[in-house]
Amino acid sequence: MPVSPESVISDAPHGAGSARILIVSVSWLGDCVMAMPALSALRRRLSGATIAVLAKPAVAPLWSLFPGVDEVIPLKKGFSGMRETVRAVRRGGFDFAYVLPKSFRSAWIPFVARVPGRRGMPGHRRDWMLTETAPLSEAALAGHQSLEIAEVLHVTGELDSPPFLVVPEEAMKRAQQKLATADKGGPTGDLIAFFPGAAYGPAKRWPAENFAAAGQKLVAEQGCRVLILGSQGDRAVCDEVARGMGAGAVNLAGATDFLELAGLLSLCRCVVSNDSGGMHLAAGLGVPVVGIFGLTDPAKTAPVGTRCKLLCAEGVERSRDLARDSEEARAALASISVDAVVNAVASISSIDSVRH
Repeated sequence: MPVSPESVISDAPHGAGSARILIVSVSWLGDCVMAMPALSALRRRLSGATIAVLAKPAVAPLWSLFPGVDEVIPLKKGFSGMRETVRAVRRGGFDFAYVLPKSFRSAWIPFVARVPGRRGMPGHRRDWMLTETAPLSEAALAGHQSLEIAEVLHVTGELDSPPFLVVPEEAMKRAQQKLATADKGGPTGDLIAFFPGAAYGPAKRWPAENFAAAGQKLVAEQGCRVLILGSQGDRAVCDEVARGMGAGAVNLAGATDFLELAGLLSLCRCVVSNDSGGMHLAAGLGVPVVGIFGLTDPAKTAPVGTRCKLLCAEGVERSRDLARDSEEARAALASISVDAVVNAVASISSIDSVRH
């Protein structure tokens, strides 16, 4: 018998036991982490169910660190890849699919794979492929992005707090070895990680010279080691920060795989980041975060949990529809001072013990 949204969250035997649930994942790392408070709550409610996540290759490694799911199904590219993906979902024998993205394709896959129940947000000409639409309330539309996912999953008011992610021991060992190899002869204090990049573009990047100046102050005043992290695409800005800092900078941008990156973050006392995937990854691991926001709206996309201190530009109009680069966005970010960041690191670090 197909599972309905009501039976999935009820105390009935089927809802509490044998259901097979498919979660169609959102596509960006940060969006995935912001979905985890609701998914963790769903896992708690469905302790006996099998929950699988259908995810793009870019975020599949992230879901592998989330104990709330039992299986990760890769969403393959291209026409032939799509056919393989549909066959994999059909073989899964799922009773119900929660479609988290708003796109047409995300609803099409479980529809063509004949998953009996399918729930997601309406719109994008896909309502006919869903057995139940989930129109968002005014509270969800006005609130944090995690509230939107909570309404789709029927767990409003039950959201869990991080940490959500568990780094395998083997990945931790690799991270420690990579750090030891790169960090020879420098300071020996606590690790503070910097994410100077942002995949979205310059509109979300605090100036590189400010990161460098903040790093110099943290080394001189707090005896820290500064670990500079990012993707291969962030390498240029990370190199600029490392050059500006000089001693005390350990630059591993573009030199880690995803699991090593998660392991390195788990060694840090604090993370300083632009509004980016790295910020959300750190929050999902339970690492204290100092998040830097210019024109983007932390009311919607702040890192999840309570171990976060947000530094926001004042007197600006915030928007979710932000150009990738603009003078207004650059000026808003530049208005956040180096001292404000250094003081935020000190204040958030003082309430948390060092993570080792």
